[in-house]
Amino acid sequence: MEPENTHEMPTDKATDEQPAMTPTKKPSITLPAAILSGAVIIALAIVFAFHSKGGAPTAPATAPTAAAPQGATTVPADVATLRSSDYIRGNKNADVLLIEYSDSDCPFCQKFHPTLQQIVSDYNGKVAWVYRFFPLASLHPNAYTEALALSCVGELGGNDTFWTYLDTLINVTLNPDPTSNEALTTFATKDGVDANLFKTCFASKDTSKAIDASIAEAQAIGARGTPFTIAVNQKTGKQAIIPGAYPIEYVKQQIDSLMK
Repeated sequence: MEPENTHEMPTDKATDEQPAMTPTKKPSITLPAAILSGAVIIALAIVFAFHSKGGAPTAPATAPTAAAPQGATTVPADVATLRSSDYIRGNKNADVLLIEYSDSDCPFCQKFHPTLQQIVSDYNGKVAWVYRFFPLASLHPNAYTEALALSCVGELGGNDTFWTYLDTLINVTLNPDPTSNEALTTFATKDGVDANLFKTCFASKDTSKAIDASIAEAQAIGARGTPFTIAVNQKTGKQAIIPGAYPIEYVKQQIDSLMK
C-alpha cells in the first residue's frame, strides 16, 4: 500500500522537490494574512504551476543516488528499542513500540500525528509511541529550531510536558525567520518551563549535538524523509518499517502482524 501522502525528502538523500498538493500546516500565528490582488494571485498560480517551493520544476522525486542508502526494511536492534533518553507516549511495557523519526515543521508529520495519537488510544496500552528528532532544515525553516525547543522542554519539563509542547508545535506555522521566534519561548512557559532556563538550554551546544546525533542516526539507518517510523515487537524484536504518512488502516495492519 502506498502512503496517503509522500513523505518529505531531505536534500542530501534525494531531490528537494515538493509533491503536488502538499498539505500545509495551520496559518502562521505570528504574521498577518497577506492581501493579494487578483493579478498577483494569477501570477503566483502560474509560477507555482511550474515551480516547487525551492524553485525547482515540480516533478516526481527522482531515485536516490548510488551513494545514498536505499529504503530501510529493518534497522539495527539497538535502534529499535526503548532508550532512557526517549520521549514516550503510552505504556513503556507495550507489546509494540512505534519509533517515529520526525520533524515538527513537516506537513506530512502533522498529518501523521493524529494517526499515531489514535493508535495509542485504540490499542489501550498495547502500543506506545516514541519520538526522535529528524528535522529537515533544508525544507523547513523552523525545523531545527523547533527540534532544539522540543529537546529543551523535554529536558526541563519532563516527558508529559514534551508531548504537550509537541502537540502545540505540530499544528502551527511560525515566523519564517527562526531566529525571531519568541513563540517557542511563549509556548514553553505556558507549559510550565522557566523561560531563562529554556533560553540557556536552547543556546547550549550540548542540545544541538544531541539533535545532530539523532539526524545522523536517522540517515544511517536509511530514513530518506519524514515521518519515518519503526514498528517493533518489544518481546520478539520483529520489525516493520512505515516510511511515510500512511493511513491508519495500514499502520494497524503492520502492528497486528507484529502481534501474531
